[in-house]
Amino acid sequence: MKEITKTTEIVTITGYNEKGNGTFLHNGTLFEIGGVVEKDVLEVELNPKNREAKLIRIKEKSNYRVKPKCPIFDICGGCQIQHMNYAHQLEYKKRLVEELFKKTFKKNYPLNPCLGMDNPFFYRNKNQMVFANDPKLKIISGFYKEGTHKVINFDNCYLQDDVTNKIVATIKDIMIKLRLSAYNEDRETGLIRHVLVKRSFTLNETMVVLVTKTEIFPGRNNFMKMLLARHPGITTVIQNINSKDTSAVLGNKEIVLHGKGYITDTLGGYQFKISSQSFYQINPKQTEVLYSTALKLANLSKTDVLLDAYSGVGTIGIFASSLVDKVISVELEKSAYLDAIQNAKLNKIKNIHFFNDDATKFLVNMAKRKEKVDVIIMDPPRSGSTLQFLNAVLMIKPKKIVYISCNPYTLVEDLQTLIKEYEISSIQPVDMFPQTNHVESVVCLTRK
Repeated sequence: MKEITKTTEIVTITGYNEKGNGTFLHNGTLFEIGGVVEKDVLEVELNPKNREAKLIRIKEKSNYRVKPKCPIFDICGGCQIQHMNYAHQLEYKKRLVEELFKKTFKKNYPLNPCLGMDNPFFYRNKNQMVFANDPKLKIISGFYKEGTHKVINFDNCYLQDDVTNKIVATIKDIMIKLRLSAYNEDRETGLIRHVLVKRSFTLNETMVVLVTKTEIFPGRNNFMKMLLARHPGITTVIQNINSKDTSAVLGNKEIVLHGKGYITDTLGGYQFKISSQSFYQINPKQTEVLYSTALKLANLSKTDVLLDAYSGVGTIGIFASSLVDKVISVELEKSAYLDAIQNAKLNKIKNIHFFNDDATKFLVNMAKRKEKVDVIIMDPPRSGSTLQFLNAVLMIKPKKIVYISCNPYTLVEDLQTLIKEYEISSIQPVDMFPQTNHVESVVCLTRK
């Protein structure tokens, strides 16, 4: 068998793939390598057999490269592109969407520049930290290293706000003082599995969710006294019991240990109730940008009937309620649906009709009944929508569709069905998650 010879080459990064890894062509083969930036000149070891490139050294640094703020950026999986300057991050995300549309539709669609933030750090209002035992530090917390179940320990995340960072550090300290152990998934022993912190930046409210394996919580009263003594601004504390060995963070049973069991946030002049389980956008500043963009593209009128599909806690339907005659809001997750009803009451909105149903099933039945809808705003999960949903949209024939997507790959997949009867009139990328390779897109479609 002929031995594959590895070679050492000097190469220049010319682009990126969907993971944010740098790419370059060598002898007709496309290689990728992480942690580099376009126009970096590298010395690399190449293995043509599996198209692997191993970085030896950066020979010349690109002008797009910056020193990451986070000291563990290279090993933590939370951020992927913190080594790019922010203007280049926005350009990378725009280009990712642009090239994907061109490749899928064999057509150049004009894209608006990606809408970014003034301060692209400390923006997250929701943070899930996994806890683990450690022989040296006793208790550690952080994120899993990418592709593993090894916890990368840290005390300061540059995407989380300072309040969250300090609360998590306090919980580690209390666990050590009270000799409480973290849950060990191999041995199925220990107490705390995860800690979830949700923040309302506008009203300065804080929810702490302690995820435990069982309802039994040794030293719970002392734990709570110590936590609230050091953080009196915590609004509510919840114990969530997750006894299942799955990747799901939260279980179904909850005990409110302090406060009312939820927090309230203000967005676009409206108030929203947020529970531990309900979906709520994690970047509130950019959420207002995202929703105002979607409503501007929808160009709603007072006589319109709007369908808000995959509606979560009802945010965009509530935003749109004053612009239309009626909003039909559909959400499968029961807790989010119940929160949405409360949110409408909280804001004294009476022209929204809420349905706790699967969006596909709901739309298929609407199409069968030949119900009229003028505009559909859809915000599906990362997996995208379903073919049945999309075909039902084509049967209902709204004059306009606004598709909000957190995954450009499932977005273009779904659009291939919708463009049978609709034209893509606008594509607007929005940076909801700075320092990561994720990009949100708002696409407006009008009937042909």
